[in-house]
Amino acid sequence: MAGLLAVAALAEAYDEVVLVERDPMRPDPAPRRGVPQGRHVHVLLSRGAKAIETLLPGILTELTADGGMTLDNLNQLHADIDGHVLCQADAPMDRAHLQTRPFLEAHVLARVRALPDVRILDDHDVVELRWEGTRVVGATVVPRAAPDEDVELDADLTVSALGRNGRVGAWLTDHGYEAPTEQELRIDLMYATRLMRLDATRVNGYRGVLVGAKPSRPTGISLLQQEDDAWIVTVEAFAGHHPATDPEGWLDEAVRLTPPQFRDALRSAEPVTDVSVHRFPANLWRRYDRLRDFPEGLLVTGDSICSFNPVYGQGMTVAALEAGLLRELVRSGTHDLAHRFFHQAAKPVRIAWEAAVGGDLSMPPDVVPGRRTVVVRAANAYLDRYLTAAEQDAVLALDFLDVTGLDKPARALVSPHALRAIARNSRNHDRESGPRRAA
Repeated sequence: MAGLLAVAALAEAYDEVVLVERDPMRPDPAPRRGVPQGRHVHVLLSRGAKAIETLLPGILTELTADGGMTLDNLNQLHADIDGHVLCQADAPMDRAHLQTRPFLEAHVLARVRALPDVRILDDHDVVELRWEGTRVVGATVVPRAAPDEDVELDADLTVSALGRNGRVGAWLTDHGYEAPTEQELRIDLMYATRLMRLDATRVNGYRGVLVGAKPSRPTGISLLQQEDDAWIVTVEAFAGHHPATDPEGWLDEAVRLTPPQFRDALRSAEPVTDVSVHRFPANLWRRYDRLRDFPEGLLVTGDSICSFNPVYGQGMTVAALEAGLLRELVRSGTHDLAHRFFHQAAKPVRIAWEAAVGGDLSMPPDVVPGRRTVVVRAANAYLDRYLTAAEQDAVLALDFLDVTGLDKPARALVSPHALRAIARNSRNHDRESGPRRAA
């Protein structure tokens, strides 16, 4: 997705844009080997949807017209966050898009293919960057069908969207540059997912059920309505609590995690796919924004910069924001492009990183090792009180979803309304608990 969106961002500014992809790029929706997480839950958050719409106008209408689902009201979502069920009032919310990853990617690919002067070299591997002194001037690629036949591509700008395991750092050090420093938080998260057909009469108008992990139970589940009358059901769990992967054990665990009012629908659901498994080792941020020297003619984007715990659904949105930023920067010229891009891209990356890492550090230290700073502990303590109030307050619930969806800054959670609601909720709790007596 990061690569496709980068192509869309650059197509208006360059005479030709060549997309190199190691997998065959089929026009029909299908999981790809190069996207091991592609069989699992994906949400296009409202901010990401808006960013993609800016790059590819009309695509959101196409997604829904072809069967993609949307979440646009609180009463369509059962969200249990750290043991707090968000208010489910009839209240419009910024629209999130629900669909399988292959369905979304196929639509983005079709729009990118239709852009003028875009050429796609699929089923090719990138083996090396091409250099002239301190400038990258293209790449050497090989077709997988003929691995002895090198193809040299010339380029004024080369953008790497090779993912978290890409080799850009090694290519930099081979040519005398420093590799970026890395920030990492290991979580060893595992996903176990099936597509299911649920009886629509048993879900009572809901389109999404989210039960997040919490310290006393480092497991969670997502049930989201998708295209073709299917639901994606993903059990996610941290290290030491990984879900069962056999069909019977998986279903038992999924039913146990699902809120009671949805269990009958899940028990009676018809499986569409086998259980798929994906492991995510760690949140990882490569600090390209801190490098002093970086070659001209090269950029890095998407998971190559930062990959987050996928349970928070932020990866595609950050990639879309980076693509929009790239388009704006190129419009003003390519001088010092890398430094300008990395510096400005660090802003949305940092917001998503702090949310993901802060959430993961709410787990016990034996589940997620890592330093809990005073700031992290205070933020998680405040968030617990906020979410308690958001159980009955639609405004707080909507603001929380806007912040996690990257539509609003984190400071929206400390608005005057939020502080009043939290104080009021605390006073009510104190009255219900009765007077405290000194011993």
